[in-house]
Amino acid sequence: MIQVKQNTFIEGVIVVTATCGIASFILIPFISMNSLAYSISLNFLLMIWMSIVQTLLRPELKLSYFNCHPIEEEGKIYKYLGVHFFRKLLVFSGWERSRKKETPIRKSLVSLEYYEYRTRTSEFGHVIIAIIISMIIIYVSMVYSFKETIWLLLLNIFMNIYPIIVQRYNRPRVRRVINKHKLNHSNFAKDIDDVVKFYQ
Repeated sequence: MIQVKQNTFIEGVIVVTATCGIASFILIPFISMNSLAYSISLNFLLMIWMSIVQTLLRPELKLSYFNCHPIEEEGKIYKYLGVHFFRKLLVFSGWERSRKKETPIRKSLVSLEYYEYRTRTSEFGHVIIAIIISMIIIYVSMVYSFKETIWLLLLNIFMNIYPIIVQRYNRPRVRRVINKHKLNHSNFAKDIDDVVKFYQ
């Protein structure tokens, strides 16, 4: 008889239950799908669901997708897309303060490597949510009209696409400091100071 660890079984039940719950909300919405309330509820429920799934499954996320590609060099494309403006909005809203409490950047290699991993989990979560909402947008535009998707579209850009951009803009900088430390220990403290100042 195959034995399954109790914790693994419980985690599986939680993931399946959360997935069924969010699927029920999507398939049987109790709020009009073209409303602001539905768009906000959908985004936050998907974020909670994704947080549960990632916390329990702990994916490694080592795909080449998370590497910096030539088109992203120095983050110029993201500057043109308004990444700095969005970061200021995060600071103004208090979201950045909350993020720093959850994942503070300390002057240690372990801390930086963990922060770099969190940029990947955050981006991965927002990518999955953005894809799900994009599919819902296609459905609503086909069943009703494209005009009915306005709230879904706007919130998907603001709550998922821009957070993805922020992580792709930040991660190469953190990786450079990590790689520098592995090559040259002497400049590590100064480089970390620069990163910490950048995120303040």
